Amino acid sequence: MDLESFLLGAVYHYGLLIGLSTFEFDWNTGRVFTTKWSTFYAIAMDSCIFVLYIYHWTGNTNIVNTIFGRANMLHEYVVAIMTGLRIATGLFILIHRWYQRCKMMDLTASVVRMYVARPQVGRMSRWGILTKFISGTMTDGLQMAMVLNAMGHIDSQFYLGLGLQYWVSVILNMTMIQQYMIMLFVRTQFQLINTELRQVIEEAKELLLSPRHQGVFMTKCCSLADQLENIARVQSQLHTIVDQMEKVYGIQGAMIYGGYYLSSVGTCYLAYSILKHGYENLNMALSAVILSYAWCLFYYLDGMLNLSVMLHVQDDYREMLQILGERTIFVGLDVRLEEAFENLNLQLIRNPLEIKVVKLYDVTRSNTLAMFGNLITHSIFLIQYDIEHF
Repeated sequence: MDLESFLLGAVYHYGLLIGLSTFEFDWNTGRVFTTKWSTFYAIAMDSCIFVLYIYHWTGNTNIVNTIFGRANMLHEYVVAIMTGLRIATGLFILIHRWYQRCKMMDLTASVVRMYVARPQVGRMSRWGILTKFISGTMTDGLQMAMVLNAMGHIDSQFYLGLGLQYWVSVILNMTMIQQYMIMLFVRTQFQLINTELRQVIEEAKELLLSPRHQGVFMTKCCSLADQLENIARVQSQLHTIVDQMEKVYGIQGAMIYGGYYLSSVGTCYLAYSILKHGYENLNMALSAVILSYAWCLFYYLDGMLNLSVMLHVQDDYREMLQILGERTIFVGLDVRLEEAFENLNLQLIRNPLEIKVVKLYDVTRSNTLAMFGNLITHSIFLIQYDIEHF
């Protein structure tokens, strides 16, 4: 078994273990199916987390005490909003997965079948898979270390709450990993068909310059036309997968990335508070501060990997348009080959690839930069409010 197959298998089984995945599939055949075992197990795990949260919320708990020994009112609001949003997002994802189960199965079937049809996708994606696996593992591992560290400084009544927070964090992290893997495979497929498109264009150039023997020329033109039609078919399938992802992951993605935004603002403020007051005055242990900073590093790296792969998919799509633009230099090719070039070009122009979040936010570099600018602005506002009132 190669490295990428092992890592993909680990991600697949971990998703089943935590109750996030509600169906199964076979990497070797591309078959997506449900079983009584996987269905009942997911129902049991999801029901368990809801029951435990209901039980936990009926108790008298103050979640801020798991982070700060001493906190002002603004600290409490910030931590409550950050934690509450993560919990709400995690619970919503569990419910939404059941509601979107059939669509999730269709999306998974499309991705896995394309993966099976082109096994080189796994090899080409090896480093991307490994990077995400390490990032996700470190995020979960540091989260667990933070929970264990906090248990040594708080009363036992908070243990259940910490455990549930960790469970929700794992669910959110695995959702991000699944989304990343799909987009990574889409990007790798685009890289493959871009390479194939370059080869077709190079062969077409050579065909124009070489002596024309009618039978050989027509055979070669038909072969190139077949390759172009196959490229167009794969591109259409990739576009469909991206559209399916928007429908399946749209609301989940909006909540997760909204959580990233708000937690980034809150993290900047909490980091300022630690620098301003000192972790000793907040009754925090040095180990907790170190673990928190390390976790933030991998947590935001994990989010940036997802954002990066979506931007790179759009770059590869634009690269495909640029490569196809070279077709204008061809004169005198076979009619079918000319039509294949034209049809592929029209397909890309009529249905451009766009990655959106619930049709409200376009994932582009300009919008990303604007978002980071707003993040800095809101962080400054929160810090100014603290300076003025606390």
